[in-house]
Amino acid sequence: MTTPDSPPEDPAAEPAAEPAAPTKHVPLLELRGVSQSFPAEDGGTTEVLRDISFSAEARETVAILGPSGCGKSTILRMVSGMHDRVVEMPTSGETLIEGAVVDAPHDDVLTVFQRPTLNAWQNVLNNVLLPFRAGLWAGDGTDEEQTQRALEIIEAVGLTHAMSLLPRQLSGGMQQRVSLAARLVVRPKILCLDEPFSALDPTTRREMQDLVVELWDKYPCLALFVTHDVSEALLLADRIIVLSTAPATIVADLVISEPKPRPGHWLASPTASAMEREIIQHIREAAGSGRSHGSLTVDV
Repeated sequence: MTTPDSPPEDPAAEPAAEPAAPTKHVPLLELRGVSQSFPAEDGGTTEVLRDISFSAEARETVAILGPSGCGKSTILRMVSGMHDRVVEMPTSGETLIEGAVVDAPHDDVLTVFQRPTLNAWQNVLNNVLLPFRAGLWAGDGTDEEQTQRALEIIEAVGLTHAMSLLPRQLSGGMQQRVSLAARLVVRPKILCLDEPFSALDPTTRREMQDLVVELWDKYPCLALFVTHDVSEALLLADRIIVLSTAPATIVADLVISEPKPRPGHWLASPTASAMEREIIQHIREAAGSGRSHGSLTVDV
């Protein structure tokens, strides 16, 4: 519409462009309706996971908490793609990283296991450098840059004084520090931790818990931390995903707003105590619902 004072409309003028559609956010990690069954000895199948769905972003620490044998480690195997191809994983549903389905070992996901996986004949420095020698990350910087990154992460885990030592000369906690350093040195987008501190004595375990909080701040990534220890989850996680007994479903997805690092005495606070009671209650209710048959073993 024109007014007497407005210029005449140009019939050849381009029509006004439509506003661009908003870009849909793609989470770093997403599990969509994931279920998993494995062959049973009687020729049937055993259902381990049922309809697991959640997403997670970079810089989050997500604890996956549940009873022993409920399928926590199976979730990590799906995320990393590190599983055999004899059994289809997942049985149904999808695991996606940055919107792409995970159907093979993923370059951006590394795992720290319960027992450190180190080369016995290599010293600390060479164990940390090993990912750069394995081929996948060989081109990630020059030799000098790779060595500098290794020295930096070794210092961060407090092992500069032990760089020349072999794994057999290290304590269990020191070996696990090396294992962490050898993953973080390549700066993965997702780090899976499969009960990495469960074999350590209580004092060393607490030292490692404090260390990972420092490391996640300095070397941010999405950390998926599997544990059956409620106190450990409360100390380390930004979120706690609680699984029922097998076939595991998500019975709670809790956000912890308390800033980290959280001192040990925070576990006795009303907030932490209430969350601990809620987690245990969720698991007990799932175990007693009649649809679950796994054993209820959760440390508190």
